Amino acid sequence: MTPGSILRGTAILLALQWVSVLFLQALHIAFPPALLGMILLAVLLLTGVIREQSVEDACTILIEKMGMLFLPAGISMLLYLDIIKAESAAIFVTIIVSSLIILVTTTAFVELLSRPRKGGKN
Repeated sequence: MTPGSILRGTAILLALQWVSVLFLQALHIAFPPALLGMILLAVLLLTGVIREQSVEDACTILIEKMGMLFLPAGISMLLYLDIIKAESAAIFVTIIVSSLIILVTTTAFVELLSRPRKGGKN
């Protein structure tokens, strides 16, 4: 891990974020730019346009500091504690239902991919 590799990886991640923001603003699409940036990064990594080594060091640092990056969001929730208490039942039901949907969808997807293919090898 060198300062140059960290800087290069950070520059690539920021450039993808910038491109996704510009793209979404130009098309007036309501979509999270960070999510589009991650999708672009995944596509570029899978196609080999960006090598994994180019962003690996920057991503490692970001993952190591993830808890610190979420701390301001967690603290700001205290400002809305009264709203959270008032809507706690709806929040709880949403968490349970969405978790079940994710669990069922993931299970179905894994089952689909685990089936042997017809006329071919596993």
